[in-house]
Amino acid sequence: MQQAVYDSLSQQLEKKILAQSLSLPMLPQVTINVLNLVNDVDSDAAALSRLIQSDQALAGHVMRIANSAAYSPAAKMTSLQQAIARLGMQNIAEIAMAATLGPKLFVAPGFEQLIKDLWVASLSVAVWAKEIARKARKNVESTFLSGLLFQIGRPTVLQSALECAQELKLELDVDTAQRLIDRYQQQVGLLLAERWQLPAAVAETMANIDSSEAQSRSQDVIDAIRAARVFTQAVIVDGDCDVQALASHTHVVAMNLYASDVAQLLEKLDDINETIEALKL
Repeated sequence: MQQAVYDSLSQQLEKKILAQSLSLPMLPQVTINVLNLVNDVDSDAAALSRLIQSDQALAGHVMRIANSAAYSPAAKMTSLQQAIARLGMQNIAEIAMAATLGPKLFVAPGFEQLIKDLWVASLSVAVWAKEIARKARKNVESTFLSGLLFQIGRPTVLQSALECAQELKLELDVDTAQRLIDRYQQQVGLLLAERWQLPAAVAETMANIDSSEAQSRSQDVIDAIRAARVFTQAVIVDGDCDVQALASHTHVVAMNLYASDVAQLLEKLDDINETIEALKL
């Protein structure tokens, strides 16, 4: 029975993908504006402050995270301008994007926990990738956003599969949903990247993250995210922080990280976990 449901939903999804009729989530306008601003070399802190303050709910969310232990362990900040001055435009922009790109973008009745789990996994990779890129002296800015969004096809496929199941009057179980997510997440993610006009590094990461041969203009970003997946698997899923094992992994070696670098990254584990928890707020 599960196979029949999977086959029917696969056919329906493929029809919608081919016809470009998938119901894709809309990127919030404030997120578009933040993306445009951080990619504008002429932008400044005042422009970012005005943009975030134009959305009171977002401004309050950004300030709560900025004042969390992960970002401000000492003195509390009282204004957005102060937060930008202390944490920098890039950090505040990342907080704003994480705040507007979370689970609330997706409608998946009965699968809310899976949506949250997918989002936390993306946050974890993004934060680890940023730290790894910084340690390896690579492109930090593009790495966080690409880590955050390279799996955005997963919740999108889940939402679309549920819509297809409703149309066909079928019941979608977790195992079937996961199979559909694994099969279509890259294809749907690339459609979403085009629709949302995401930066090239994000789309290139989606297209090449699991390719062993393709080389991309964003290879440094892709390598950092691959290494971040190794770290998240080790420290979050497996609970195994073996320095030598991590340092010898192919994707970590590709970042030119030595055992001493890995050890220093692991020393930041508590700080990294605090940052992930803060961004989940």
